[in-house]
Amino acid sequence: ITPLLPPPAYTPAIVPQLESYVRSSVTSLSSTSSSSESTPYHFDANRTLVKLYQFFPHLAGDGGVVSLVLFLALLEFPSMDYVALTCLVGEKVRGREPCLTLARCAELLESCQFSEFWPTFRQLLLLSTDKAGSPSSEYDILKQAVSSPAAVLKLRKSIASILALSYRTAPLKIVLGALDLDNVDALKNLVQSEDYFKGVIESVDSSSVLFVASGDNTKRSRVFKEGVHFDAIASLISSSAAVHVE
Repeated sequence: ITPLLPPPAYTPAIVPQLESYVRSSVTSLSSTSSSSESTPYHFDANRTLVKLYQFFPHLAGDGGVVSLVLFLALLEFPSMDYVALTCLVGEKVRGREPCLTLARCAELLESCQFSEFWPTFRQLLLLSTDKAGSPSSEYDILKQAVSSPAAVLKLRKSIASILALSYRTAPLKIVLGALDLDNVDALKNLVQSEDYFKGVIESVDSSSVLFVASGDNTKRSRVFKEGVHFDAIASLISSSAAVHVE
C-alpha cells in the first residue's frame, strides 16, 4: 500500500485500493489464526483515505469505510491515532452510528474508564445494518471484528500497559473489570498463554495483581486502593502514545 502514498497522493483513483486495504485490515482480525497473518495497520494509508473523502465527499458513501478506519485507530490505544483521524471526519458521518459509539468508546479509554468501556464496545455488535434496514458490508465486517479474539486481546494488552504504567499493585477486582475477565483463573490463563502479559504482570493471587516493577510504577510508595479512579492517570496516556501529526 505504501507505493500509493508518496506525493501526489491525493488522487481519487487510489480510493478503491485504500478502501480494500482497510477492509482487509479489519477482516484479518476475524480470520487471524496461528497459520495466518493479519494485514498490517497503516496509519498513513488510512489518513490519506479519510482526507480523500474530505476532498471528494461523494466517494465516502454512507461512511461505512470511515467507521472501519476509526475502529482500527481505536485498537491502537493509547496512541492518538483515533483523535488524529476523527478530526478529519465530517460532522455528518461522526454524528451517526457506528461512529457515535466508537467516539464514546474512545472517550472511555482516554479517561481510563476501562470497566465501562467494554459494555459500550459490545454495543457495536448491534450495528450490523444501516438505517434503511438493509445489510451493510462494512457494518458486518465491523461486527465480526468487534467479537474477534484478536481485537479483544489487542485492547486488553493496551489496557494492561496503562495499569502497569501507573500501579505496582492493584486489587484483583479492579484488574478483572478493566480487562473484562470473569475470574482469577481467566487472568492467570491469559498471563500464561500470552508472552506480552508475562512481561507486564508479575504475579496474581486471590485478592491482588502485582505488576512488573518499572520506573513509572515504583516512584510512588503507595498501593492501588479501592476507590482510586483511573482519571488520575489519564494524562499519562498522552506521554506514552505515539502521536501521529502530519
